[in-house]
Amino acid sequence: KKESVPASPWLGVYNATSLPDDCLQYSHVKYTTEDAVYGSEDCLYVNVYIPKISPGTVGTSLLDVLIYIHGGAFMFGSSYFYRPEYLLDKDVILVTFNYRLGALGFLSTEDDVLPGNFGLKDQVLALKWVKNNIAAFGGNPNSITICGLSAGGASVHYHLLSPLSQGLFNKAIAVSGSALCPWAQMENAREKTLKLAAYLGCPVNESHLLLKCLRDRPASRIVWATKLFMPWLYNPFSPFSAVVEPPGPSAFIAEQPIDIILQKKAKDVPFLVSLSLDEGLYPGAEILAKSHFLNDLDNKWNEYLPFLLDYNYTAPFGQLDLVSNKIREFYLGSAIVINAKEKLIKMIGDRLFYVDVIKTSKLHAEHYTSPVYSYIFTHKGSKRFGNLFGATNEQYDGVGHGSDVGYVIRTTYLPIETDLSDMVLSRRMIDYWLTFIKDAPMPKGWPTVKQNLPDYGFLEIQNANELNDVVKIEADYGNEEFWNSLKLKENVPSTVRQKIEL
Repeated sequence: KKESVPASPWLGVYNATSLPDDCLQYSHVKYTTEDAVYGSEDCLYVNVYIPKISPGTVGTSLLDVLIYIHGGAFMFGSSYFYRPEYLLDKDVILVTFNYRLGALGFLSTEDDVLPGNFGLKDQVLALKWVKNNIAAFGGNPNSITICGLSAGGASVHYHLLSPLSQGLFNKAIAVSGSALCPWAQMENAREKTLKLAAYLGCPVNESHLLLKCLRDRPASRIVWATKLFMPWLYNPFSPFSAVVEPPGPSAFIAEQPIDIILQKKAKDVPFLVSLSLDEGLYPGAEILAKSHFLNDLDNKWNEYLPFLLDYNYTAPFGQLDLVSNKIREFYLGSAIVINAKEKLIKMIGDRLFYVDVIKTSKLHAEHYTSPVYSYIFTHKGSKRFGNLFGATNEQYDGVGHGSDVGYVIRTTYLPIETDLSDMVLSRRMIDYWLTFIKDAPMPKGWPTVKQNLPDYGFLEIQNANELNDVVKIEADYGNEEFWNSLKLKENVPSTVRQKIEL
């Protein structure tokens, strides 16, 4: 619950041959087990993976650097899961790191005592370290690309928006995440902090006394209290995430993301944005895995849906049930949930990922000069993110949230690639990313997002055969029109907010 500070230098040789502990977390993968809370407070480390340079290549040019920011809803996850094996024969350095998660990373009293965003400030410190030191590892400090999946993708987008990240990177890749996504913006931050403090027996009237008391509580108890904020299963899955801080030199972000984008204050760098088919398998796979969860959602739709789709704080006043009913009517019609699994996954994916990731890519394409590219990954390969949460391919034959990352960066929670066609696709995905990183021309025919505005133009990557890559131009890919019609209090520009208040 302190601002990030650089570690002290060491004397002699530092043994950097083992990976650090995961940060303390209440994990979505383990929350129903006795290991629900695990990890360490001693977790803030940077991992650098460099390809072996052949003998006689001393004095070769510095290598491009790819920094990968792990996802996990800002609540869980670790750099541990992401490895360099698929990239090692390419001239690129892979950097990963941990950052504080959940309440430990994002508690906020919405004042100067506990402003919040500590996890994102940890990331800034890691980016600064890479910028200042990567040349010593053979990396080019002027060719740094930041990338991330899910909350990592939202983090990448936040670094485009934050003044603290200025000058620390040159390009950005956001996979299945954006600062505009509902889960990437914490509502009622102070109220949540007071609730957590009261639960732990701390005073709630003055922020500095509250903070002093929380510092005396075991960190694991603070993390365990996360479950107070998830009324159904692990939903909403990001009760703690980024907040708008009071203005000041140490504020990570002091204005709404939408305002920073529209006022052209974001960094103008090349931006690659991706989505996968069936994004809604996070967190939908967990619901599909057990039929009684599907029935629970059916029977308690108006109670559970606002948590699952994260609009419990943002529906227009007095209209929570009305919004829930409109969503059901639009996606399911008269069907019951257990008979409408595809529609359920489409609904979750549209709301939590598609609408705002697409909006992000369009806004950056419209308001900035650097190219914005987008692809949607539709290949059903051997790597399925949904399997992590107990849903088998038989229960739902889908692609799943962020499945493309596993083809570029080896992920330890998925089997190492042995399927021949998947290996071919992996090589092509890596080539696409590296083409973007190296400023080379993108594959023939792949349009920038700007070229097709106001429609959404993207490359659909279907399978191992690149002849099947197809450019698509869609007017309403994530049912944006429907979601906009609900008038949720999210991403409303300040100019419009002022008119509403008048």
